[in-house]
Amino acid sequence: MHPTESVGPTAPPIVEASLRRPRAVLWLAALLALLAALFSTSVRIDTDPQNMLPVDHEVRVRNAEMRQRFATHEMIVVGIVDLDGVATPRTLTAVDALRRDIEGLDGVVADEVLSFASAVGTEPDLSDAATVDALVRTVDEHPLLSGHVLSEDGSTAALFVPLRDKSHAAAVAAQVEGAIGDSPVLSQHQTYVTGLPLAEQAFGSQMFVQMAVFAPLAGLLIMAIMWWFFRRISLVATAMAVAGLSVIWTMGALIGTGHTLHIMSSMIPIFLMPIAILDSVHVLSEFHDRYGATTDRQQVLREVYTGLIRPLTYTSLTTAVGFAALALAPIPPIQVFGVFVALGVLAAYLLTLTLVPALVILLPETWLASPALAHHDRSLAEGLRWLGRMAAAQRVNIMAGFTGLALLSAAAIGQIEVDDNPVNWFLADSEVRVASEELNRRLPGTFGANLLLRAEDPDALHTPQMVRQIRRLQDRWGRTQVVGSSTSYADLVEGGSTEEIRAQLTAAAEQSPLVKQLITDSGQHANLRLQLSSGNNQAMASLVGTTDDFFDDNPLPDGVTAQWAGETYLNLVWQDEMVSGMLRAFATTLGVVLLLMGLLFRSVPWALTSVTPVLWTVGVVYGALGLGGKPYDMPIAVLSTLVLGIGVDFAIHFVERFRHLLAELGDPAAALRAFFEEPARALTRNALVIAVGFTPLLFASLVPYRVVGALLASIIALGWLATLVLLPAMVAGWARPPAQAPVAPTIAGQRSRQGAACSS
Repeated sequence: MHPTESVGPTAPPIVEASLRRPRAVLWLAALLALLAALFSTSVRIDTDPQNMLPVDHEVRVRNAEMRQRFATHEMIVVGIVDLDGVATPRTLTAVDALRRDIEGLDGVVADEVLSFASAVGTEPDLSDAATVDALVRTVDEHPLLSGHVLSEDGSTAALFVPLRDKSHAAAVAAQVEGAIGDSPVLSQHQTYVTGLPLAEQAFGSQMFVQMAVFAPLAGLLIMAIMWWFFRRISLVATAMAVAGLSVIWTMGALIGTGHTLHIMSSMIPIFLMPIAILDSVHVLSEFHDRYGATTDRQQVLREVYTGLIRPLTYTSLTTAVGFAALALAPIPPIQVFGVFVALGVLAAYLLTLTLVPALVILLPETWLASPALAHHDRSLAEGLRWLGRMAAAQRVNIMAGFTGLALLSAAAIGQIEVDDNPVNWFLADSEVRVASEELNRRLPGTFGANLLLRAEDPDALHTPQMVRQIRRLQDRWGRTQVVGSSTSYADLVEGGSTEEIRAQLTAAAEQSPLVKQLITDSGQHANLRLQLSSGNNQAMASLVGTTDDFFDDNPLPDGVTAQWAGETYLNLVWQDEMVSGMLRAFATTLGVVLLLMGLLFRSVPWALTSVTPVLWTVGVVYGALGLGGKPYDMPIAVLSTLVLGIGVDFAIHFVERFRHLLAELGDPAAALRAFFEEPARALTRNALVIAVGFTPLLFASLVPYRVVGALLASIIALGWLATLVLLPAMVAGWARPPAQAPVAPTIAGQRSRQGAACSS
């Protein structure tokens, strides 16, 4: 039997409606969840780095034109290693058999597979050691294959496998590994299969598995810690219903509107689960602490929502703004991630105001009866009271310490470097990363970049002066630590006049199909191909800088232009655009949050005070990254913006509740003692819930997820510390009761005064 409705404060209209029609709320929430689940069945996964840029971005367009003009393809690399040497009839015969097997696979451009056999143009003679030695000499003398298909130290044979489409990478790699396993010779060797297309697909498949494992695990941990707080499965289930429905609605909306599941959008469930539960934990925490003094749950719910509606509304808005600001980033997947998490946060806010009161009002009374204050609750209460006393008593030392850490962090932030590499998204001992590092160590490199030349005059690229300039540029590249090798049409000519150079290229094109990948028949477009030993953005940026310096000293002829292309360069471009976009998003978010704080508190000093903890936290965390040498990559860049919205939540609750208590009690010290009762316990429970919710990511097999888990848990913990230590130290010195006090929640004021008296 449910409690009858009693006279008391009126809750916000949407809460009142939910109290009157709780079953209708439940049916509507379930119907929307069912529709979202149906939409989610059409999920498509996308891990292609080029989709980090808009379709019409100049680098994407240039890469597409390059592939069409020079008939180039995405590649995977197969390496066979024998430290005693691979140049034996037995080993090379097995490698050549593998090459023929690969040429017969679906998804492979058969006539463009590169191996040592490509140097002779016919089936190689591998009958004895003498013929093998002759073949090795032929490969060493080949202008395009030397050092590539057979390593200089003779330990590695490589096959470069062009794909009709990068989506075939995983299937082709699996069949190659199967063929190697079936070979009685190659199965005894160390073998590696690598390449960016393979890394991207491997990441996509693992990404899906990681989210399928860690999102539910996060939910279980959150349930466990809420059970530790409330000891009532009914309250735990209510909060989890809010989190679960928020995730289902959001993912259904994302997939149903035709968006693909990218690395960023795959993180939405793990981000949204802890964040979505925050508002409901505040509500249920206060309901848990108050229910028992009266058994009229409608009266208690009205009291709770009346006191919390403003902080709930503004914390939800600031969190949503923090994510929505990511729409300002020029990276489509980050835009999608930000917008849909913002929608999920607002959905959680709506569910907190509707589903939570509806469920609580329908629960049997026996499911809600509050137990006596548990030992862990008493310990938490005593610990928080001590923290409040310490913050007030040591305010000068606290502010000096926090200021010192902020200054140290500001200096360390300047040491952060922007860098990323898709291969480094995997753990150091992962198969993909080990293969990449091994083959990049033994071969000129498995990461590609292209410098494209375009000439208005068809003869401009054939002049002796142009050929000499390209050779000097290649020599300059060769002296860097980044470029393992470079290949150009200049490698195919011996010199002479413009006409003789053109004739030599024509003859070379008749002998090898590789020539068409270096210069077009018209002679107006050339492709200078580079093999890089590192796919890091810093390596590519260094190469671009070296090339710019060269052209400053050796200008290109009039009518000839040079532009960069290739996957490694594309990664550099979107990383640079991400950094500038994140800076804009950060500034915008900070401005909007300050505006919202000004509207909420009607005070500039209080608005500035409310953002102090999160700014300090962001500075300290990113300062630690600078000192630790952690590069600034995509997950870290995204966190820098959205954490403003998340981190300010604690400060909003502190400032809002403290100002009400200050107006009621008339004394800053008494208001602080009162805050460190029920309000501080609710805030601490929230901090623990969200921090614990992200900890499963620390055990992920993908590096970006580990980084996100560690950083967010750290940011939440430091934000909680700054809110409950730095803010009390700040306000204790200058806060005064307002001339006209705001209306405070009656029960909250009574209980806060009782708690403050008990702790005095």
